[in-house]
Amino acid sequence: MSGQFAMVVSPAPIVLAGQGGGEAGAEDAGGLLAQAAAGPGFWEDLLGELRRAGLIADLLADGVIAKAVAQAEHGHKLDRALTAEVTVMCVLAGALFPDQGYDLVLARTFAMPGLPVKPGTVTPSGPALSKARVLLGEQVMRRIFEIDAARADADLGTGAAWHGMEVTAIDGTTIELFSNDELAEAFGVPTGGTKPKLRIAAHVRTGSRRWIAAVVGGYLEGENTLADELGQSFTGGILNTADRGFFSMDRWIRFSARGAHLAWRVKNGAKSVPFKTLQTLKDGSELVLLHESGSILARRRREHGDKTLARLPDTTARLVSFTVTTRTARRVKASVIKVLTTLLDPQQFPAPQIAALYARRWQVEVGHHWHRSRRVGLSWLSFLLRPVTLRFGWCPAGAGVVAGRALPALA
Repeated sequence: MSGQFAMVVSPAPIVLAGQGGGEAGAEDAGGLLAQAAAGPGFWEDLLGELRRAGLIADLLADGVIAKAVAQAEHGHKLDRALTAEVTVMCVLAGALFPDQGYDLVLARTFAMPGLPVKPGTVTPSGPALSKARVLLGEQVMRRIFEIDAARADADLGTGAAWHGMEVTAIDGTTIELFSNDELAEAFGVPTGGTKPKLRIAAHVRTGSRRWIAAVVGGYLEGENTLADELGQSFTGGILNTADRGFFSMDRWIRFSARGAHLAWRVKNGAKSVPFKTLQTLKDGSELVLLHESGSILARRRREHGDKTLARLPDTTARLVSFTVTTRTARRVKASVIKVLTTLLDPQQFPAPQIAALYARRWQVEVGHHWHRSRRVGLSWLSFLLRPVTLRFGWCPAGAGVVAGRALPALA
């Protein structure tokens, strides 16, 4: 089985202005820029709000688990205690409570109200769960992610809307896996490291930190390569933010062509973004023309192995530049931040508001923090990607993304 797959689902409908977050127009420019500089620490107090035990109940009540089991292939055929549906619940419980072994996970799962088993069923043993997970395979867990992430009635969270658009972000992260030869071969081991890691690129709703889409690959694969496969999750009604490592003219054109608006940070180097300034606007931002240079075209042709690729069309965008000053006991540092956006109207979308908007990108970091652990024994994602490793009778240390929702890293 390939070490890389894409999970892409349809995003929620357009969020109306004023629902799930107010406009930034009433705030002064200094306060907006302060928010932009706040970073992930500003949101850390939200981490304790996640109710781990409530996730499975929500999925059961909404019928997500039952739908996934009915729609996806799996190896469970007989009516037994550890059916596909019950096995899914055990896997979810294992990811939610990574400090507990198989026996405790089974006891917790079989004590849940509404468990779809016959009355009087005896709680199975740890080895039985290991075998059941092998039968479950990966497709059911993927389908749970897709069904739940596509829900249009999910709470989008505070600050989800900005000028009538839902704010999202893309970013990459890594997860350390169990020290296993098969996982090491499939995903790679960092230089000087001892355990394999996988790399994820994710498209996340910044208000609720629910995942819209994700691509998983090997550690040595670049997050930009993985992010290219997130394009189908970009649709109208979305305003996406991204860090400076994600910009390429090709990706910019493809993703914005799907109807989404973009506000991506770009590098400050003159050769990093191929543009020329058409006009300096009243708010200090610039109307620019993106033009693919000969050197960038040659590099793109080499990457695709196609010497006949045509030059990308010239594209108009807007460049917003602002300065963030950080002060410590020892020094004061000023950093120039440049954000390229498809929002061309400076009256409707003033530069200070766009600067503050970029601060919401930090929410994707918080979402990643919820599922990343430094002591992952068998991460939830390694369950999904390499079912054969599930023969080990261990419970995961660390967590993953379950049903489009980030789970805490309980290291």
